[in-house]
Amino acid sequence: MKKVLTIFVLLMSAFVTCKAASASEVRTLVVYYTYSGVTETLAQHVADDCGGTLVQVIDHGNYPRPESQTTYNYANNERSQIDAGNWPEINTSIENFDDWDAVIICTPLWNGKMANPMLTFLHNHADKLNNKQVALAVTSWSSGPSGVVTDAHNMLPNSSFIGSTLHINYQHRDDIPEMASEWLSTLDFELPKTNKMRVIVGNKVFPATLADNPTADDFRELLPLTINMSELNGNEKYYFLDYDLTVDESVPDMIHAGDIMLYGSDCVVLFYDTFETTYAYTRIGAINDPTGLAQALGTGKVTVTFELAEDLIGDVDGDGSIAINDVTLLIDLLLGADTTYNAAADIDQDGEVSITDVSLLIDRLLNHP
Repeated sequence: MKKVLTIFVLLMSAFVTCKAASASEVRTLVVYYTYSGVTETLAQHVADDCGGTLVQVIDHGNYPRPESQTTYNYANNERSQIDAGNWPEINTSIENFDDWDAVIICTPLWNGKMANPMLTFLHNHADKLNNKQVALAVTSWSSGPSGVVTDAHNMLPNSSFIGSTLHINYQHRDDIPEMASEWLSTLDFELPKTNKMRVIVGNKVFPATLADNPTADDFRELLPLTINMSELNGNEKYYFLDYDLTVDESVPDMIHAGDIMLYGSDCVVLFYDTFETTYAYTRIGAINDPTGLAQALGTGKVTVTFELAEDLIGDVDGDGSIAINDVTLLIDLLLGADTTYNAAADIDQDGEVSITDVSLLIDRLLNHP
């Protein structure tokens, strides 16, 4: 019976892993280069529709303006330099892309290829875009986007390109809002897996983190999971699942309070004390701060819920709920001029934490206790 259930769980995991999401459901960066302003209009509509962050690639300022054959000749000569390994300067750099799950690239077509500044941007950031989900939108006078698509794939060989390329030519410039919206609706991004988890015991919520391994991936697919755990040795609670998880066991140097382990292939163990051990386990994860865990679990059987935890807007202290302590911490954050961005503290989701967020959080508590 265990083998049958294991196969069923693995099949269901495959479907869950491939769950598609729209651009508005993932954290999206819209990066664009514009020369005449058309691509900027496109990028703004795309960002507005998906709620994405908008970043402009700024060129070196030496391209002849207004747009003319001279511009194309300059760009063509510059492309020859690029092909020789000499990249033009740009004035835009992004330190990392950790804040975004997907990147939408909006670029004009120059001489049948990607505009040089955007090409340089991708060259400069290729390593940081490894394994990112990428979608491509191209503007041109009349030519098709195939050359730009080729450039994008050459620059980002390790990125995952999503959907078809949006092409806006001169005849369709007035249709940008409708075309951008329709195109976005066709993009199926993959929801990122989260390693954030909550362990709930009675009315106590303990934020936890899943390990980065196949066993934790198996466990993630079972969540939410509510189980009645038994007591053992005055330091742990355990529960036997009806199916096997991936095993890669070893003997840890030390068991720590809050550790969540797999014993054998089917026994979930939640430790509430710290001690040395000679037993082998496979790590599933750990509670971030086990203070109060032993008292919450008690000395006998106890019902424990494990569930995934996305960022809860307003939950500044990360305990899984919104309370007056979150307001206090948010004020402390502002007074301390903490420059570390906290998504949960950004109540209005405008990309920064300000006094407005304090006001909104207080209002939320007063009106939605």
